[in-house]
Amino acid sequence: MPEVRVVSTVLHAMAVVIFGLLAWSGADGIRSGVPELGVPMLIAGVAGSVGALVILSSVLRRRHGTADQRAARIGMAVAAVVTVVVGVALAPAGWERGFVIAVNAGVGFLLAVFAALAGK
Repeated sequence: MPEVRVVSTVLHAMAVVIFGLLAWSGADGIRSGVPELGVPMLIAGVAGSVGALVILSSVLRRRHGTADQRAARIGMAVAAVVTVVVGVALAPAGWERGFVIAVNAGVGFLLAVFAALAGK
C-alpha cells in the first residue's frame, strides 16, 4: 500500500512544519514579553516537531511500531502534560487567567491527540 505510506509521509511532514511554527511562535512570545503563552507553546512546539520528525523518519524507513516511535509518542504525551502545568503556573492573576489557561490546555490537548494518533 504505497499510497498509505505517501499520505502518512505528507501528514507527518506537515506536522513537523506546523509544530515548528508553534515553537517559533512560542519563542517570539517569550521575546515579546508574553511568557505565559510563549513558554508552553515553545514546549509543545519543540516536542511535537521532534516527535513528528522521529516518526516521519521511521515511516520513511518503512517501519511501524518501533521503539523510537513509542518513545516519541510517550515524550509528546509527557510534554502535553508539562505544557498544561507550566501554562497554569505562569498564568497571570488577573481577568485573563482563564483565557491563558484555556489556550495552554488546548495546545496541550492537541499535542496529546497527535501523540495518540501519530504513526498509525
